[in-house]
Amino acid sequence: MRPPPASSIVKLEPTPVSIPSPSSSFAPGLGSQPSSGGLATLHPPAPYDAFLPPPSAGPSALPQVTAALISYLPAEPVRTRYLKAFRETMLLHPSFNVPHFEQRIMAVYTWAETGETSSTAAAAYGSKPMTKADLARDIFFSSAKPGSSSRANGATAPSSGSNTPKPTLSFFSAACAAFALGALVARDDGPGGDPSAPSPPSPSGPGDASGTPAMLFALSEQSLQLFEKTAAYDIDSVIAMILQVLYMLYEGQMSVAQGVFPLVGKMVNVARMMGLAMDPDEFLGTYNLFEAETRRRIWWEVFYFDLFAADCMGQPPLIADNTHTTRLPADVDEDKFTPSCVAVPEPDEFGSAPSDASSVYFSLKCR
Repeated sequence: MRPPPASSIVKLEPTPVSIPSPSSSFAPGLGSQPSSGGLATLHPPAPYDAFLPPPSAGPSALPQVTAALISYLPAEPVRTRYLKAFRETMLLHPSFNVPHFEQRIMAVYTWAETGETSSTAAAAYGSKPMTKADLARDIFFSSAKPGSSSRANGATAPSSGSNTPKPTLSFFSAACAAFALGALVARDDGPGGDPSAPSPPSPSGPGDASGTPAMLFALSEQSLQLFEKTAAYDIDSVIAMILQVLYMLYEGQMSVAQGVFPLVGKMVNVARMMGLAMDPDEFLGTYNLFEAETRRRIWWEVFYFDLFAADCMGQPPLIADNTHTTRLPADVDEDKFTPSCVAVPEPDEFGSAPSDASSVYFSLKCR
């Protein structure tokens, strides 16, 4: 007997999951207020021309740091405020020597203003970064010892006819990430909002988003991407990634799965490729004391973030305990530790109060 039509069973197809419209909260580097930057910050903050040297450098000149590019960084008095917030934030993350890092930032400003430079404006953790052609020669025509090839002999990419050291895109990316982190902390701590830097003179500049944490973070990403396409990784590039991870964690808008977890995996592979998993003392005569301690700090910071991200994601860490020989970094007095040191300046243990210049917290965190 056929059931009446009213009681017939109709199979309903599952309702398709609706895809949310693009929102500013999904884009990396966008703060908690979508109106401050919006989707405009997804565009490159600096035009490609800002990375190109003068026409006299020739048509084959690679992207590099220029005076026009420096104009995208904060000017005074905002610069001092951001650096102060950055310095205070890095007390909990002393993965590199912050006073020396700030000196190099100021040298970049001097270089842009006067056309001259100092040693801190160049790559201060060894020689200049290799081009990919130099890297190929290093791999196929020399030993596997780090720094034993043309890199150690100072061979670099052809410059614009001058041997004067220039700031690298990797360090510029790290400086942008440092300013972005400082701007983010200063905005959250300041009572009266976030004073932004003047807009760059370029007509295609970020406009209203200029000087905001989102723009500075995007500029760091843009610079690092160009560096990765034109040169081999160096210490400054890993520092830039570390600061980008810290920015995303402090910002709180991006989930660990979306932004931090992939970037930490990249940091691990780059650090291994650079030989940071091997203690610098295994290569006698290759690194000075400052470079060796910097490599140890960078490796253990990458190791820490690998454990942190893996724990958050419920995944095993990428770095196993028996796959590296890098020793724990020494506890040093940050203000006295410079590239010219031949002995580790230990912090004053008999001071009246704990010193912010000590890196003992970093050593305890690594343990």
